[in-house]
This record gives sequence, structure tokens and C-alpha cells, in this order.
Amino acid sequence: MIKIIRIHLEHKDDVIRDIAISSEKTIECLHFEIIDALKLDKKEMASFYMTNDKFELLQEIPLFKIDDKENSMLGMNEITVEAVFPEVNNQLLYVYDFLKMWRFSITFIKESENEKTENSCVKSIGEMPKEAPEIQFEAQKEFDPFDTAFEDFNEFNEYEY
Repeated sequence: MIKIIRIHLEHKDDVIRDIAISSEKTIECLHFEIIDALKLDKKEMASFYMTNDKFELLQEIPLFKIDDKENSMLGMNEITVEAVFPEVNNQLLYVYDFLKMWRFSITFIKESENEKTENSCVKSIGEMPKEAPEIQFEAQKEFDPFDTAFEDFNEFNEYEY
């Protein structure tokens, strides 16, 4: 089965590419299709990230495995397109070039049975800007053990010392 995957740059101007790819291919193949469709440098590092509805970065899927431990993250060449996009509207985030931090939303938009479209860009809107947009990655609030500890402290102000 051929999946149509939409790549959308997080930028003020629309930059969108729809890529047709076999569900049996790895997401490493999807990575290279994205590079080709957007005319990006093949030498830069990139990672996919599992995400939720709020687009929070969850599990990283790096370009290649960093270590050989059994419990280490799987690389892009070990995960199929079908595994990360089992249903329409499933999403990933894709971060390209860790110095400039280009960030794209990746969405499975539909299936196609037209095998002639496989490994091709079937829709192209906009051109890649020269400068990467400034992306704000929200950090989780740090745990403060005294955050609420002194809330009731004002009750002692009523007493005379």
C-alpha cells in the first residue's frame, strides 16, 4: 500500500510537500524523500519524534543508532512507515539540521493504490526559506518542592508576637 505523507514546515509562509511512499519502506527512506523533495543537504543530521496532539516531543527516532545496547532507541532504518503511520492523521515531528533546527510536522493524510506515484513528491507548495524560523521548544516546569509549602503561612499574621 502507498501512503501519502504531508510534510509541513513550521514557518510563517506555507512550505508543504506531499510524498508517496510504500508502507513497507523504512522511515529512513522517508527521511531521504523529504531531503530530496525540499532540496536539503543530505549531510545534515535529522531525527523524527513521536508526538501527541499538543506536538510535544516524545520518543526520538534518530537517523542511526547511537549505541548497540538492547534497550537503546531504534534507528530510522529499523522502523517501517506502516509502524509509525498505522492510521490516517497519525503524526510525527521531524527536526532537520540540529544547528538551525528546521522543524516539520509529518502527517499521514491518505492511502493510494497508484504504485506509479511511489517514492515521489505528488504535491509541492511554497519554497524553502533561506533562514530557519526561530522555534520555541517549551521546557517542562521544574519541580519546586516548596511551591505550595508556605501558602498557609499568612494565617499566622493574625497573632500578636
